[in-house]
Amino acid sequence: MPSTTDTPDTGITIAQVYAAIADVLDPELDEPLINLGFIDHVQVDGPDVTVTFKLPTYWCAPNFAYLMASDLRARVRALPGVRTARVVLLDHHAEDEITRGVNQDRSFPETFPGEANEDLEELRRTFARKGFLMRQELLLRRLLKAGLHQAAISALRIADLTVDEETDTAVITTPDGPIRLEGMGKSARTYLRKRQMLGLPQSPNDPLFTDAAGQPIPPDSLPEFLRRSRSIRLNIAFNTALCTGLFRTRYGQKDEG
Repeated sequence: MPSTTDTPDTGITIAQVYAAIADVLDPELDEPLINLGFIDHVQVDGPDVTVTFKLPTYWCAPNFAYLMASDLRARVRALPGVRTARVVLLDHHAEDEITRGVNQDRSFPETFPGEANEDLEELRRTFARKGFLMRQELLLRRLLKAGLHQAAISALRIADLTVDEETDTAVITTPDGPIRLEGMGKSARTYLRKRQMLGLPQSPNDPLFTDAAGQPIPPDSLPEFLRRSRSIRLNIAFNTALCTGLFRTRYGQKDEG
């Protein structure tokens, strides 16, 4: 388990910090850092909070590491009562630059002057699109497996999806009755969040399933769309298996949330 340090009677708890960073993702793997086991240590000293994290290899891409570090710090800073939020990256070839840059509110190019001019927000959107398509493909395949035909799937609207995260269930309302998708609640909620992040249509009457540009998927195009989306899912799954395996090998521990 990640180690924790708490200071009594501060008004900020370790549990609150973990809740605040629960949705911070590894952008490439589209999984929360907590679930991947990458959060190493949370320390609370009165109003000052430090989050320490590790990555699978010494050479993990600095741009991804910077996104994760900046997202962690932003979530902690938003907690009521926090005076300072500090994020520390360990065991990485650019740990000093990333730790210093993020905590001094520098941009990625400012942190690596003369070496990086990458737009990290566009990188974030690129991987958000992949995560959107991956989670959508999972929902679509479960509906097809449940017997819903392609025309009915294309007719679904956002209002037809309800999510119960406590039981991890997604419920799709159809003219023939509800379809319960066990084990899909959290993924469906993340899917809706990614729609919002990408600026895709969000009103209750908008199509539930669209391409990454927000265009509806015609029923006769669904099989080809699923084939393309499946390749994205398999690529993410391969990278996740590789990275979590490297992480376990490096640190000799299981991935725990």
